[in-house]
Amino acid sequence: MPEFRPGVDLSRRFYLEAVRPLLGDRPHLAARIGSGSDVLGFDTPRSTDHDWGPRLDLFMDDDGITERLRHELPKRFLGWSTHFVPPGARVRSMADTDGPVDHYVTVTRLDSWVRARIGDDPDWPAIPWQRLAEITGGAVFHDPDGELTAIRARYAWYPEDVWRYVLGCQWARIGEQESFVGRTAELGDDTGSRVVTARIVRDLARLFLLQQRRWPPYGKWLGTATRSDPAAKHLVVALSADDAELRSSALCDAYEEAARRQNALGLCPPQETHRRPFFDRGYPVIDAGRFAAALLGGAPAIGSIDQITDSIDVIGRPDICIAVSNAARSPRPEG
Repeated sequence: MPEFRPGVDLSRRFYLEAVRPLLGDRPHLAARIGSGSDVLGFDTPRSTDHDWGPRLDLFMDDDGITERLRHELPKRFLGWSTHFVPPGARVRSMADTDGPVDHYVTVTRLDSWVRARIGDDPDWPAIPWQRLAEITGGAVFHDPDGELTAIRARYAWYPEDVWRYVLGCQWARIGEQESFVGRTAELGDDTGSRVVTARIVRDLARLFLLQQRRWPPYGKWLGTATRSDPAAKHLVVALSADDAELRSSALCDAYEEAARRQNALGLCPPQETHRRPFFDRGYPVIDAGRFAAALLGGAPAIGSIDQITDSIDVIGRPDICIAVSNAARSPRPEG
């Protein structure tokens, strides 16, 4: 196997040394964005088994360039095959070939590419976080008029009012479940306590990323995205604890850190940041609903599409995301 290097670096050299000379004076934009662990910066040697390699996104009118690349690209670049099988499939892997290469250079118009990922100018809550990470991640290699750079800047982060709303909804999700860690344990349901803990850990990991203005990736990469956060140690303890009190204590350590960070953002009136008992039942909680109320200002905690559902069949379809988000946030009919 050739020496591993981050996929975005491989793509940059692939564009400059192998693809750009074949484009002549054709107007184009070039980048490595979209789906893939390399775009998120999480690729490792394991990633090379599928959807990784000399890949490139060209934004231009095709004008025969796809076919030309099939016949004129080298069969290998820096030791990696430029031929991917099966051609046109959702998941593709590098392979050898004696004929033209079925390359992984996508050629499309920029407006079509954006529309295929998020739909036609959707409201912010209808755009999945993973899609936003794919648009703003990776790297741009050629953008002479700044057109792609402007799109990436537009979707770099939420407007402040939307950010406040999404944060409020994330706190509301935690508030719905925080007392159940202790209640299930009290019933002797250790499995139930672990299940609730795992859900809250996911919500806290997403909250930490949202507070840092980072798009939370989908589940496979959530732990990787938060691994360098000092607060992640509390999440690890909560997940691994065999004792319910230790589990609850670790969650409360994470709650308190999230509370301090929330106050530091200045998006709502500051709230007291220490754990407290859940009414007369005594389970330790942060009372996350206080932060939700302060951030939402009376708005219902419906949330963004990722806070409404984690169905891949929904998240992967911009048209369904828009329809679900609009329906969820529409006023309730009277009567």
